[in-house]
Formats: sequence, C-alpha cells, structure tokens
Amino acid sequence: MTATRKLLQRYWYTLIVLPCTLLGDIGSVCTAYIGSYWLRSLAPNDLPGAEVYLQWGLANGLALILVYALLGLYQTQRRQSRFEETITALVGLGLAVALILVGAFFVRSVSLSRLVIAYAVPLAGVGVVSSRLLIRTLNDLARSKGYGVRRVLILGQGPQAQEIGERLARNPGLGYQLVGYLSAEPNPGAQVLGEIADLSQVLAQGEINEVWLALGEVSRTQLAQLLGVIQTYELIQIRIVPEITELLTTRLVVDSLGGVPLLTLQETPLRFWGNRILKRSLDMILSALGLLSISPLLVFIALWVKFTSPGPIFYRQERISRDGERFYIYKFRSMRPDAESQGPGWTHPQDDRVTPVGKFLRRTSLDELPQLLNVFRGDMSLVGPRPERPYYVEQFRQDIPKYLDRHLVKTGITGWAQIHGLRGDTSIPQRVRYDLYYIENWSLLLDLRILLVTVFQLFRGQYNAY
Repeated sequence: MTATRKLLQRYWYTLIVLPCTLLGDIGSVCTAYIGSYWLRSLAPNDLPGAEVYLQWGLANGLALILVYALLGLYQTQRRQSRFEETITALVGLGLAVALILVGAFFVRSVSLSRLVIAYAVPLAGVGVVSSRLLIRTLNDLARSKGYGVRRVLILGQGPQAQEIGERLARNPGLGYQLVGYLSAEPNPGAQVLGEIADLSQVLAQGEINEVWLALGEVSRTQLAQLLGVIQTYELIQIRIVPEITELLTTRLVVDSLGGVPLLTLQETPLRFWGNRILKRSLDMILSALGLLSISPLLVFIALWVKFTSPGPIFYRQERISRDGERFYIYKFRSMRPDAESQGPGWTHPQDDRVTPVGKFLRRTSLDELPQLLNVFRGDMSLVGPRPERPYYVEQFRQDIPKYLDRHLVKTGITGWAQIHGLRGDTSIPQRVRYDLYYIENWSLLLDLRILLVTVFQLFRGQYNAY
C-alpha cells in the first residue's frame, strides 16, 4: 500500500469529506441567492446589484456553517441516518436564515427583497440536502473501496461479540470493517485471528484502527493489562462494550464527576408525560387524517371482502398493549372464518387458510388499515412494538429474556423491527432487541422516520408480509 493511500485511508474524512461538505453547504446557499436574484429580475424591479445578494448569500453560508457546527453536522463520529441528517440540515438552515434576517434588520443601507429571500430559502434547502446526500453516496462508494474505513478488532467471541460483528457486517455505511476476533480460549474460526495473548502481535502489523472489548466478565487486572498493551500503539481507538447493557431496559448516559466517569440510568422517554402527550397528539392527528382521506378505499375493501368470501368483513382479535392492557385489534378479514379451528398459529407463505383476496390484502398490508381506528381510540399507536395475543405473550415471556419490556409503551401498527424486515414468522428474540432499541431511543423524529420508511417500503413492495 502506497504512503498516499495510507494517508487517505486514515484522514479520509478530514482531507476529503469535510472540505467537500463545507463547500457543498456554502456553495448551495450562495447559488440559491444568485438563482433567486435571477428569478426575481425576470420581472420589473429596482433590485440592487447581484453582488449584494452574493455577499448576503456568502454571509448566510457562513452562518449556516456555524449553526451546523453547533448541531454536530461536521463531526466525523456522528453517524446519522439520511433522514435524520436531512431533517437536522433543514432545521439548521432555518436557524441560519433567521440569523441573517436579524442581521439585515440592523443594516439599514441595503433593503433586501423579501421575494428573493422567499425564493432563496427553499432553493438552498434543496441544494444543501442534495449535496449532502450526493457526498454521502460517494463516501459510501469510497468506503467500499477501503477509503475512510475504520478497521476493527474485537476482543472476545461470545454471543455479544458475535452480535456486534454481525451488525458491523450488515451496516457497511457506518464506516467500520471487521478485521477479526481474538478469543479468550483456543477457538479456530474463519475470522478468529488467535487468542487474547496474541493482541500485541496482531496490533504490531499496523492495520488496526480500533479495538472493541466485548469480553463479558473480566477482572480489573486483566482489563488494565489489555488497555496497557493497546495504549502502547498510537492512534488506536479503544471501545468497551459493557455487558451490563444486556441487563438494563433504561437508557445509559455518561456523566462526569471531576473527571470520574459515571453511568447514569434514565427512564425510557415515553415514561415522561410530556412525551406521551406529544406522541398521542401525533397519533390522533395522523389517524384522523388517514381515516378521512382513505374512507372511499375502506368502503371498497369492505365490499370486496364481503362479496368474495363468506364470513364477516372485519376480524377482531384480543391483543396486549402497554402495561398489560388488553384490547381488540381490528383488521379486514383475510382468512377463512374457521382458520383457527385447530388453535392459533403463525401464518406462512402458501398458507391455505388465506383467501384469494386476503393474499392481496396481506401482501400489500391493506388488511391493517382498520387499525387506524384503534389508534384514534387510543388502544394503540401508529408506531410501536407489534401487539401479540395473550397466548403468545404468555409463551414468549417464559422463553425470551426482557420480552415483557416491550409493553413499557403502547403497541403500534408499524415499528422499528418491522421496517427492518422482522414481521410475521421471524425471529422473536431479534424482534425484541429492535423493539427495545425503539423504546429506549424514542423521539418524534424517530416515529416520523419509521412512518416514512414504512410508506416507502409499501410502495416498493419491500414490506415483509404474507
């Protein structure tokens, strides 16, 4: 590997991504101001020269960089989704425009056209978001070629270490590449490079950027020895994956007391009444709008079900929601009336209990639309863990650790697990992990993201349903 390639791999973000992002942000704003000036000048006007608006565009671009820096949009370690980055970028643009308008108020020598500003803001928003998404796409492509990738060595080979390795493999966009594991005991494998005692030898090869410790229970003496070995090599990031997180359902926040790190446990966000009010308000507004806007479709589906198979139009079934509350969930009937004469069971592909119309409804998730009424009534939420029947809840609570923690919040029509393909007859333990992540990291922004992804997957036919 050449010296130049090594330099680019190590400082890819600082040398390439950050300068391109800065130029994209400020260039988008300046271009928006000049474009807006041109649009306004097509009609009769008494505008000052274009150079004035270019100067204000440059000032607005510098204000934008300041705001984005405060919002953390230039931090290499901040790994947001595209949706989160887009929302944060647009909010930051609004703040930067507000700052520049306050400045314009105190500069009496120039009178800016309000129409030019009105044109510039949406143009700048499109430009900033587009440039950032383009840079992100190109950055992902560069990472696939090895540029800007952080090479990770995991100490440990237990379930926790394996889970972390699998997540790194599933999310290459995070910018990490798993080099391999060092196991606590002799355990040859495809990615096992050796034992813990071989740590110094592996690091001496100079290809490791980060060492992640996922050893589970380890003595302080052994931990100190491992840290001492790693710290003899410069520029290696150390990360510790604490086993305690497997036992917690609350969020962890790192505090400091005079330089001494403290792990602070916080309640899940939706245990606070203010957050519950916000989520409930969103549910009521969107479910009401949804019921009103798709009422003709609901009538059509109801008639379609009624005249194509014997039995009721709707299917009503008891489910369990927050804090063990029971309610009846509503769906358009998609199976024969005697589908569960032999007892409850998961649906599966080619299930002969499903009616011809029901197959289409389930594949497109149209059978779930009556649950908007459940949401409006307050039985469930638009977003949350999927509700299960009491029969399955009793079964899963005995077999799956922390299963009941899913009921710390209201159940939902869609959720974090569902948009990741965990729907129907899929792994329940894995679904629980995704549900707990949602519960511990809830925000209105996350709810909106899940709803938008759900709609996108439905139109693309990617929503795993049968």
